[in-house]
Amino acid sequence: MGVYLSAPKREKTTVVGQGNGFVYAASSMQGWRVSMEDADICCPNLDNGIQLYGVFDGHGGQEVSSFVQKNFSEQLLNNTEFQQKDFTNALIQNFMKMDELLRSEEGKAQLRDIMKDKSKTDTTAGCTANVVLIHENTMYIANAGDSRTLLSQNGIPKRLSEDHKPDNMKEYQRIREAGGDVQNGRVNGNLNLSRALGDLQYKKNFQIPQDKQLIIAKPDVTIHKITPDDEFILIGCDGIWETLSDEEIIKYIRQQIALGVSCDKIVEQLLDLLLAPDMLNGCGCDNMTCILVTLQDYDQLKNKYMQIKEFQEADGSQEQNSSKSPTNHQNQDDDSQTQQNNAQNEQSINSQNEETQ
Repeated sequence: MGVYLSAPKREKTTVVGQGNGFVYAASSMQGWRVSMEDADICCPNLDNGIQLYGVFDGHGGQEVSSFVQKNFSEQLLNNTEFQQKDFTNALIQNFMKMDELLRSEEGKAQLRDIMKDKSKTDTTAGCTANVVLIHENTMYIANAGDSRTLLSQNGIPKRLSEDHKPDNMKEYQRIREAGGDVQNGRVNGNLNLSRALGDLQYKKNFQIPQDKQLIIAKPDVTIHKITPDDEFILIGCDGIWETLSDEEIIKYIRQQIALGVSCDKIVEQLLDLLLAPDMLNGCGCDNMTCILVTLQDYDQLKNKYMQIKEFQEADGSQEQNSSKSPTNHQNQDDDSQTQQNNAQNEQSINSQNEETQ
Protein backbone atom coordinates (compact mmCIF):
# COMPACT_ATOMS: atom_id res chain seq x y z
CA MET A 1 0.00 0.00 0.00
CA GLY A 2 3.02 2.31 0.01
CA VAL A 3 2.46 5.26 2.34
CA TYR A 4 -1.10 4.15 3.16
CA LEU A 5 -2.64 1.39 5.24
CA SER A 6 -5.39 -0.94 4.05
CA ALA A 7 -7.61 0.46 6.84
CA PRO A 8 -7.16 3.65 8.90
CA LYS A 9 -5.92 3.66 12.48
CA ARG A 10 -8.54 5.63 14.40
CA GLU A 11 -7.02 5.40 17.88
CA LYS A 12 -6.44 8.87 19.29
CA THR A 13 -4.07 10.50 21.71
CA THR A 14 -5.97 13.27 23.50
CA VAL A 15 -5.13 15.73 26.27
CA VAL A 16 -7.38 18.33 27.85
CA GLY A 17 -6.83 21.04 30.44
CA GLN A 18 -7.21 24.67 31.44
CA GLY A 19 -4.99 27.72 31.46
CA ASN A 20 -5.84 31.24 32.66
CA GLY A 21 -9.56 30.53 32.30
CA PHE A 22 -9.18 29.03 28.81
CA VAL A 23 -10.01 25.41 28.06
CA TYR A 24 -7.79 23.53 25.63
CA ALA A 25 -7.94 20.07 24.10
CA ALA A 26 -5.53 18.42 21.67
CA SER A 27 -6.06 15.20 19.76
CA SER A 28 -4.06 13.32 17.14
CA MET A 29 -4.85 10.32 14.94
CA GLN A 30 -2.64 8.34 12.56
CA GLY A 31 -5.41 7.74 10.04
CA TRP A 32 -4.54 6.10 6.72
CA ARG A 33 -0.80 6.76 6.93
CA VAL A 34 1.59 3.88 7.69
CA SER A 35 3.18 5.86 10.53
CA MET A 36 2.41 8.81 12.78
CA GLU A 37 4.68 11.79 12.11
CA ASP A 38 2.80 14.60 13.90
CA ALA A 39 3.68 16.04 17.30
CA ASP A 40 2.23 18.82 19.43
CA ILE A 41 2.81 20.82 22.59
CA CYS A 42 0.29 22.19 25.08
CA CYS A 43 1.74 24.36 27.86
CA PRO A 44 -1.12 26.20 29.58
CA ASN A 45 1.36 27.82 31.97
CA LEU A 46 4.74 27.95 30.29
CA ASP A 47 5.94 30.82 32.45
CA ASN A 48 4.05 33.30 34.64
CA GLY A 49 0.72 32.71 32.93
CA ILE A 50 2.12 32.58 29.39
CA GLN A 51 0.47 29.86 27.33
CA LEU A 52 2.10 27.97 24.45
CA TYR A 53 0.45 25.63 21.96
CA GLY A 54 1.93 24.15 18.81
CA VAL A 55 1.43 21.60 16.06
CA PHE A 56 4.41 20.04 14.24
CA ASP A 57 3.57 18.08 11.09
CA GLY A 58 6.45 15.78 10.20
CA HIS A 59 7.47 14.53 6.77
CA GLY A 60 10.14 12.05 5.78
CA GLY A 61 10.01 10.57 9.27
CA GLN A 62 8.83 11.49 12.75
CA GLU A 63 12.23 12.29 14.26
CA VAL A 64 12.29 16.05 13.59
CA SER A 65 8.73 16.70 14.82
CA SER A 66 9.52 14.67 17.96
CA PHE A 67 12.81 16.54 18.39
CA VAL A 68 11.05 19.92 18.16
CA GLN A 69 8.35 18.77 20.58
CA LYS A 70 11.07 17.84 23.07
CA ASN A 71 13.19 20.98 22.75
CA PHE A 72 10.98 23.90 21.73
CA SER A 73 9.60 24.98 25.11
CA GLU A 74 12.87 24.65 27.00
CA GLN A 75 14.80 26.63 24.42
CA LEU A 76 12.14 29.33 24.36
CA LEU A 77 12.33 29.75 28.12
CA ASN A 78 16.10 30.21 27.84
CA ASN A 79 15.78 32.81 25.08
CA THR A 80 16.84 36.31 26.14
CA GLU A 81 14.19 37.99 23.99
CA PHE A 82 11.51 35.82 25.59
CA GLN A 83 12.69 36.79 29.06
CA GLN A 84 12.39 40.44 28.00
CA LYS A 85 8.88 39.74 26.63
CA ASP A 86 9.85 40.42 23.02
CA PHE A 87 7.82 37.43 21.94
CA THR A 88 7.93 38.09 18.19
CA ASN A 89 11.72 37.94 17.98
CA ALA A 90 11.86 35.18 20.58
CA LEU A 91 9.66 32.94 18.44
CA ILE A 92 11.63 33.71 15.26
CA GLN A 93 14.90 32.97 17.01
CA ASN A 94 13.53 29.78 18.53
CA PHE A 95 12.39 28.41 15.17
CA MET A 96 15.85 29.06 13.77
CA LYS A 97 17.39 27.57 16.92
CA MET A 98 15.75 24.23 16.16
CA ASP A 99 17.79 23.93 12.94
CA GLU A 100 20.93 24.97 14.79
CA LEU A 101 20.35 22.26 17.37
CA LEU A 102 19.62 19.65 14.69
CA ARG A 103 23.08 20.33 13.22
CA SER A 104 24.84 20.07 16.58
CA GLU A 105 26.42 16.89 17.91
CA GLU A 106 24.01 16.97 20.84
CA GLY A 107 21.08 17.27 18.45
CA LYS A 108 22.31 14.42 16.27
CA ALA A 109 22.60 12.24 19.36
CA GLN A 110 19.01 13.08 20.29
CA LEU A 111 17.87 12.21 16.77
CA ARG A 112 19.61 8.84 16.95
CA ASP A 113 17.83 8.13 20.22
CA ILE A 114 14.49 9.08 18.69
CA MET A 115 15.14 6.93 15.62
CA LYS A 116 16.53 4.13 17.82
CA ASP A 117 19.35 3.75 15.31
CA LYS A 118 22.83 4.54 16.64
CA SER A 119 24.40 4.08 13.20
CA LYS A 120 22.59 7.02 11.61
CA THR A 121 24.44 10.32 11.59
CA ASP A 122 21.97 12.44 9.64
CA THR A 123 18.30 12.71 8.66
CA THR A 124 16.42 14.14 5.71
CA ALA A 125 13.21 14.56 7.72
CA GLY A 126 11.55 17.85 8.54
CA CYS A 127 8.34 19.28 9.98
CA THR A 128 6.08 22.27 9.65
CA ALA A 129 5.47 24.34 12.78
CA ASN A 130 2.49 26.43 13.82
CA VAL A 131 2.87 27.83 17.33
CA VAL A 132 0.58 30.13 19.32
CA LEU A 133 1.91 32.01 22.33
CA ILE A 134 -0.70 33.78 24.49
CA HIS A 135 0.38 36.53 26.86
CA GLU A 136 -2.37 38.41 28.70
CA ASN A 137 -4.76 39.56 25.93
CA THR A 138 -2.37 39.09 23.00
CA MET A 139 -1.70 36.10 20.75
CA TYR A 140 1.52 35.63 18.79
CA ILE A 141 1.13 33.12 15.97
CA ALA A 142 4.39 31.86 14.46
CA ASN A 143 4.14 29.72 11.34
CA ALA A 144 6.55 27.92 9.02
CA GLY A 145 4.84 25.63 6.52
CA ASP A 146 1.21 24.77 5.88
CA SER A 147 -0.15 24.01 9.32
CA ARG A 148 -2.66 26.67 10.29
CA THR A 149 -4.34 28.63 13.08
CA LEU A 150 -8.00 29.53 12.57
CA LEU A 151 -9.89 31.99 14.77
CA SER A 152 -13.65 32.19 15.29
CA GLN A 153 -14.86 35.78 15.67
CA ASN A 154 -18.56 35.56 16.46
CA GLY A 155 -18.70 32.60 14.11
CA ILE A 156 -16.73 34.27 11.32
CA PRO A 157 -13.50 32.40 10.48
CA LYS A 158 -10.26 34.34 10.35
CA ARG A 159 -6.94 32.75 9.44
CA LEU A 160 -4.13 33.90 11.71
CA SER A 161 -1.38 32.28 9.63
CA GLU A 162 -0.51 32.06 5.95
CA ASP A 163 0.42 28.75 4.32
CA HIS A 164 3.93 28.69 2.87
CA LYS A 165 3.87 27.04 -0.54
CA PRO A 166 6.66 27.14 -3.17
CA ASP A 167 4.50 28.82 -5.80
CA ASN A 168 3.63 31.78 -3.54
CA MET A 169 5.40 34.72 -5.21
CA LYS A 170 7.47 35.70 -2.17
CA GLU A 171 8.54 32.10 -1.59
CA TYR A 172 9.15 31.47 -5.29
CA GLN A 173 11.45 34.47 -5.60
CA ARG A 174 13.55 33.37 -2.63
CA ILE A 175 13.83 29.82 -3.97
CA ARG A 176 14.99 31.08 -7.37
CA GLU A 177 17.50 33.47 -5.79
CA ALA A 178 18.88 30.54 -3.79
CA GLY A 179 19.52 28.66 -7.02
CA GLY A 180 16.48 26.41 -6.93
CA ASP A 181 13.34 25.99 -8.98
CA VAL A 182 9.69 25.13 -8.47
CA GLN A 183 8.31 22.22 -10.46
CA ASN A 184 4.69 21.14 -10.12
CA GLY A 185 4.39 23.15 -6.92
CA ARG A 186 7.47 21.49 -5.36
CA VAL A 187 10.92 22.82 -4.53
CA ASN A 188 13.24 21.25 -7.11
CA GLY A 189 10.38 18.89 -7.87
CA ASN A 190 10.51 17.32 -4.38
CA LEU A 191 9.16 19.16 -1.33
CA ASN A 192 5.74 20.83 -1.55
CA LEU A 193 6.61 23.28 1.24
CA SER A 194 8.80 26.37 1.19
CA ARG A 195 9.35 26.65 4.96
CA ALA A 196 9.97 23.96 7.53
CA LEU A 197 12.14 22.98 10.45
CA GLY A 198 14.77 20.39 9.56
CA ASP A 199 15.04 19.40 5.88
CA LEU A 200 18.70 20.33 6.26
CA GLN A 201 19.57 18.99 2.81
CA TYR A 202 17.88 22.14 1.42
CA LYS A 203 19.88 24.44 3.69
CA LYS A 204 23.48 23.63 2.79
CA ASN A 205 24.49 26.79 0.96
CA PHE A 206 26.46 28.46 3.72
CA GLN A 207 27.43 31.32 1.40
CA ILE A 208 23.98 32.83 2.05
CA PRO A 209 22.06 33.39 5.33
CA GLN A 210 19.83 30.65 6.67
CA ASP A 211 16.73 32.75 6.04
CA LYS A 212 17.60 32.89 2.33
CA GLN A 213 17.92 29.16 1.68
CA LEU A 214 15.73 27.01 -0.59
CA ILE A 215 13.76 25.98 2.50
CA ILE A 216 13.84 28.17 5.59
CA ALA A 217 12.83 27.72 9.21
CA LYS A 218 12.13 31.42 9.77
CA PRO A 219 8.43 31.88 10.59
CA ASP A 220 6.02 34.65 9.84
CA VAL A 221 4.62 36.01 13.11
CA THR A 222 1.10 37.41 13.38
CA ILE A 223 0.13 39.48 16.43
CA HIS A 224 -3.55 39.46 17.37
CA LYS A 225 -5.16 41.34 20.25
CA ILE A 226 -7.93 39.22 21.77
CA THR A 227 -11.32 40.97 21.63
CA PRO A 228 -14.73 40.13 23.14
CA ASP A 229 -15.74 38.81 19.71
CA ASP A 230 -12.98 36.18 19.72
CA GLU A 231 -14.41 32.79 20.72
CA PHE A 232 -11.79 30.09 20.11
CA ILE A 233 -8.87 29.10 17.93
CA LEU A 234 -8.16 25.81 16.20
CA ILE A 235 -4.54 24.94 15.44
CA GLY A 236 -4.17 22.09 12.98
CA CYS A 237 -1.81 20.33 10.61
CA ASP A 238 -2.63 20.49 6.91
CA GLY A 239 -4.72 17.30 7.07
CA ILE A 240 -7.29 19.14 9.19
CA TRP A 241 -8.08 21.61 6.42
CA GLU A 242 -8.53 19.23 3.47
CA THR A 243 -12.11 18.04 3.87
CA LEU A 244 -14.25 20.90 5.19
CA SER A 245 -14.06 24.64 4.64
CA ASP A 246 -13.03 27.03 7.41
CA GLU A 247 -16.67 28.09 7.76
CA GLU A 248 -17.89 24.51 8.12
CA ILE A 249 -15.28 23.68 10.77
CA ILE A 250 -16.12 26.78 12.82
CA LYS A 251 -19.83 26.04 12.55
CA TYR A 252 -19.33 22.45 13.64
CA ILE A 253 -17.34 23.41 16.76
CA ARG A 254 -19.87 26.08 17.77
CA GLN A 255 -22.75 23.63 17.36
CA GLN A 256 -21.00 21.02 19.49
CA ILE A 257 -20.38 23.53 22.26
CA ALA A 258 -24.06 24.53 22.07
CA LEU A 259 -24.90 20.88 22.70
CA GLY A 260 -22.61 20.83 25.76
CA VAL A 261 -20.03 18.49 24.22
CA SER A 262 -16.70 18.71 26.06
CA CYS A 263 -13.70 20.10 24.18
CA ASP A 264 -11.81 16.78 24.20
CA LYS A 265 -14.79 15.00 22.60
CA ILE A 266 -15.18 17.83 20.08
CA VAL A 267 -11.63 17.45 18.75
CA GLU A 268 -11.87 13.65 18.75
CA GLN A 269 -15.11 13.68 16.80
CA LEU A 270 -13.76 16.35 14.46
CA LEU A 271 -10.95 13.98 13.47
CA ASP A 272 -13.50 11.25 12.75
CA LEU A 273 -15.57 13.69 10.73
CA LEU A 274 -12.57 14.73 8.62
CA LEU A 275 -11.23 11.22 8.04
CA ALA A 276 -11.77 9.94 4.49
CA PRO A 277 -13.88 6.77 4.06
CA ASP A 278 -11.37 5.58 1.45
CA MET A 279 -8.30 6.75 -0.44
CA LEU A 280 -9.97 7.52 -3.75
CA ASN A 281 -9.37 11.28 -3.83
CA GLY A 282 -6.52 11.60 -1.31
CA CYS A 283 -8.28 14.15 0.92
CA GLY A 284 -8.66 13.16 4.56
CA CYS A 285 -5.95 10.48 4.33
CA ASP A 286 -3.15 12.27 6.19
CA ASN A 287 -2.11 12.17 9.84
CA MET A 288 -4.36 14.56 11.75
CA THR A 289 -3.57 16.68 14.79
CA CYS A 290 -5.48 19.67 16.12
CA ILE A 291 -5.66 21.82 19.25
CA LEU A 292 -8.81 23.67 20.28
CA VAL A 293 -8.34 26.61 22.68
CA THR A 294 -11.33 28.59 23.94
CA LEU A 295 -10.78 32.32 24.36
CA GLN A 296 -13.86 32.73 26.54
CA ASP A 297 -15.39 30.77 29.39
CA TYR A 298 -16.79 27.50 28.03
CA ASP A 299 -20.16 27.86 29.79
CA GLN A 300 -20.55 31.41 28.49
CA LEU A 301 -19.88 30.18 24.96
CA LYS A 302 -22.38 27.36 25.44
CA ASN A 303 -25.09 29.73 26.66
CA LYS A 304 -24.35 32.10 23.78
CA TYR A 305 -24.58 29.36 21.15
CA MET A 306 -27.72 27.86 22.66
CA GLN A 307 -29.52 31.08 21.78
CA ILE A 308 -28.68 30.72 18.08
CA LYS A 309 -31.85 29.64 16.30
CA GLU A 310 -29.95 27.66 13.69
CA PHE A 311 -28.39 25.43 16.36
CA GLN A 312 -31.71 25.02 18.16
CA GLU A 313 -33.33 23.82 14.95
CA ALA A 314 -30.39 21.50 14.23
CA ASP A 315 -30.69 19.97 17.69
CA GLY A 316 -34.40 19.38 17.24
CA SER A 317 -33.98 17.67 13.87
CA GLN A 318 -31.21 15.24 14.83
CA GLU A 319 -33.31 12.09 14.78
CA GLN A 320 -35.09 13.01 11.57
CA ASN A 321 -31.88 13.73 9.64
CA SER A 322 -29.52 11.10 11.05
CA SER A 323 -30.46 8.39 8.57
CA LYS A 324 -29.77 10.73 5.63
CA SER A 325 -26.17 11.53 6.50
CA PRO A 326 -23.69 10.51 3.78
CA THR A 327 -20.91 10.02 6.33
CA ASN A 328 -22.43 7.63 8.84
CA HIS A 329 -19.33 5.49 8.45
CA GLN A 330 -17.44 8.12 10.44
CA ASN A 331 -19.60 7.44 13.48
CA GLN A 332 -18.74 3.74 13.48
CA ASP A 333 -15.29 4.33 14.93
CA ASP A 334 -14.07 1.30 16.86
CA ASP A 335 -11.70 3.44 18.85
CA SER A 336 -12.31 2.88 22.57
CA GLN A 337 -12.57 6.60 23.31
CA THR A 338 -14.98 7.27 20.48
CA GLN A 339 -17.21 4.38 21.55
CA GLN A 340 -17.85 6.30 24.76
CA ASN A 341 -19.35 9.28 22.90
CA ASN A 342 -23.04 9.57 23.69
CA ALA A 343 -25.82 9.29 21.14
CA GLN A 344 -26.38 13.04 21.16
CA ASN A 345 -22.84 13.72 19.92
CA GLU A 346 -23.16 11.16 17.14
CA GLN A 347 -26.48 12.65 16.04
CA SER A 348 -24.85 16.10 16.02
CA ILE A 349 -22.20 14.93 13.58
CA ASN A 350 -24.85 13.53 11.27
CA SER A 351 -26.82 16.76 11.38
CA GLN A 352 -23.71 18.83 10.66
CA ASN A 353 -22.82 16.62 7.70
CA GLU A 354 -26.34 17.10 6.33
CA GLU A 355 -25.99 20.88 6.63
CA THR A 356 -22.58 21.10 4.93
CA GLN A 357 -23.50 19.21 1.76
